[in-house]
Amino acid sequence: MKNSALLNLAKWLSFIFGFFGALSLVRAAFPLFNRAAQPLYGQWLNFPFVLSIFWLAICLGLFAFSTFYSKPKTRPIWRKMDYMLLVLLCAAVFYAGALTLRHFFFHLIFMIIIPIVAYGAAMLAFGELFARLRDKTLKPTLYWIGFFRNYKIWRPMGFSALILLAAQLYLLIFDFGTPVRIFSLVTICAMTYFAAYLLNLSNEYAKANEEKIRAERFKTELITNVSHDIKTPLTSIINYVDLLKAESLSGKSAEYVSVLDKKSARLKTLIDDLMEASKAGTGNLRVEIQKINLNEILGQAAAEFEDSFAERELALVIREPESPVIIDTDSRHFFRILENLFSNIAKYSLPGTRVFAEIAPGGLKLQNTAQNPLELHGENLTEQFIRGDTSRHGEGSGLGLYIAKSLTELTNHRLKINIQGDLFTAEIHF
Repeated sequence: MKNSALLNLAKWLSFIFGFFGALSLVRAAFPLFNRAAQPLYGQWLNFPFVLSIFWLAICLGLFAFSTFYSKPKTRPIWRKMDYMLLVLLCAAVFYAGALTLRHFFFHLIFMIIIPIVAYGAAMLAFGELFARLRDKTLKPTLYWIGFFRNYKIWRPMGFSALILLAAQLYLLIFDFGTPVRIFSLVTICAMTYFAAYLLNLSNEYAKANEEKIRAERFKTELITNVSHDIKTPLTSIINYVDLLKAESLSGKSAEYVSVLDKKSARLKTLIDDLMEASKAGTGNLRVEIQKINLNEILGQAAAEFEDSFAERELALVIREPESPVIIDTDSRHFFRILENLFSNIAKYSLPGTRVFAEIAPGGLKLQNTAQNPLELHGENLTEQFIRGDTSRHGEGSGLGLYIAKSLTELTNHRLKINIQGDLFTAEIHF
């Protein structure tokens, strides 16, 4: 508490005596001002030039030291102002004071008030420098530096702002009249806080993006760790179920083992899908882009589901051009996309209907008739667990279409789902 009071006292004393040093320096440096001040000040504060500089330097050093090491209870509102703008405003006040003093040299009231105002403006800028260094707010309040760091001057936004700022400074510095100077100063203030607004938006976006990445990473790690922990006991359960299936069981015992076998297999599939979904959703998968034959990989995927389609009496109709269509993609991921889409068709198509697969220019389209009414929008079906949320009794995990969408984005493609009545269409655009 005592140290704080001493620092404040030192700051005000150095501020006051610094004014006298500055006034003495001006009298020594400008003979015209010295002659005009002679009737008011006489020989008071009329020291040699070197002594005046030494006096002012001591006061400025003490003022800077006491400002830097003092700790105010509240932060003044002007401390949030852009520091470069504050310096500009202080310079404008200083200049206006000097101009007024030049025109009214022989008015005694101006010989007192104007030097005090000009000195106060200069000391405000000087003191704010050390106060912001102390509070570590100097760099965040250099809005234009941050703005041009985000919007480079060789880009349209940064270049336009630089030209406008330079033009306003030109109007402010050179003598185009007081109204023009006032207009340019107001314009610079408006531009500064518009730049601060854009800078704040950029920072908020970067912060939100960082939080999103952190949340996604945490979710992926959580899913991966939990999945691994579940897999160990699940593997034991599956092994014991296989041992029970090898025994000669009958009646209820055989029925219970069959249920355990189905449910454990479904749980294993769900865990595998969950891990793959978490990796695909965060892009944590290796991608190897190469040229593949779309006709050939479509035929391979269709052959994998011949039995599933035959079981539900689904007729697959493939429409493809005579010449092979070559695309750039990751063959392993693209085959997984086709597997998920065909699996979705095999599970949820109306039995006895036709399924169409058409290779169109720039894309692949799959169409089928849904067994049950589709009450969701196409984009909602590619969300995580959407089927699990709406139909818990079904066989789906709600991850198939989500994985397919994530993998298409990972391989620089786009998956679009359209629903018209009970007609389900999945389009992959290359």
